[in-house]
Amino acid sequence: MKIAVVGLGNIGFNLFTYLNKKFPNSVIGVDVNESRVNELRNQGHRVTTDYRALTSIDTWLLAPSTGDQAENIFAALKEMIICPGALISIESTLPPGTMELVHKYLEGKGYKCGKDVYLIHVPHRVMFGVDETVCDTPRVMGAFTQACLNKGSQFYGPLVPQLVEVQDVRIAELSKVVENVKRYLDVAFAQELYRYCVDNELDFAELRKAVNSKSNVELLGTDWGIGGECLPKDMRFLRKVCPSPLLEGAAKADQEYRDRILQQVGSDQIVLIKGLSYKTGVKDLKHSRGVELVRALEAASNIVWVQDPLFTPEELEAAGFKTDAKNDEATTRDCIVLERGKALNK
Repeated sequence: MKIAVVGLGNIGFNLFTYLNKKFPNSVIGVDVNESRVNELRNQGHRVTTDYRALTSIDTWLLAPSTGDQAENIFAALKEMIICPGALISIESTLPPGTMELVHKYLEGKGYKCGKDVYLIHVPHRVMFGVDETVCDTPRVMGAFTQACLNKGSQFYGPLVPQLVEVQDVRIAELSKVVENVKRYLDVAFAQELYRYCVDNELDFAELRKAVNSKSNVELLGTDWGIGGECLPKDMRFLRKVCPSPLLEGAAKADQEYRDRILQQVGSDQIVLIKGLSYKTGVKDLKHSRGVELVRALEAASNIVWVQDPLFTPEELEAAGFKTDAKNDEATTRDCIVLERGKALNK
């Protein structure tokens, strides 16, 4: 078996390394980012930017960043050399309706799904910091034909703890979007309660402890707003096909929450921000609301220092942040401290 993993970001690379352990010398990765490929190649991984090097592939696993219109999925499909009988699994989170467009695209190229190629959607699931791999948790699989489901089951069945097959591929599409939007709503609710607690001099941590003592309830913590790539993107996906005042209100509430932090600080201040990664425990600055907060505060003429236990000062400085207040006016003026999940203090 020859397996190609398309897209080598956080999700794709996790999948790539996992499959390499399961199928040694059978997996190759492809990514359009030349610097990323060079980095991985220097680490000894079998990767390429050239789709022409991917011949006689039995199983294609697509895990690139989707793009707002799934444009990255179609860009990959146009480059792939698809052999008859190949399994094509799209693991990226998709705007609802995308699989139907993929189906039409392949049939327009002369491939009949369930006969010439086997097309499935198995949206990835992983909680970084909790799951070790993208195959540690149950996965949902949808397809247009039973033959496609059978082919997908042969591949994924031995790899995941549970494979949940759905007969309507639209359910598979929607399931991942709904998972992330549900999380978005939960965080937005927590942010609203956090704001209420601050305004009324209540301890939000104590409120969480009280609420979460009930086994079937979880009040989440707060951050610098709802960040990362997935939650905001999937909220846009769902709002496009499911107009709802509830969804619109949550998006508006998150924006107001972030705006309020800026308003509380104002301008011409010395500010220390504790915690910069896109979420607690994950060493990644991409799509971080904390990074956005730093830049917005700097744009308002504030001097901003940062700390994050996941990064060394050298790493943060290399990313363009200030990390040491020595010999600065911060030593002679009050410093506003912004810390994850805690009220602003001076």
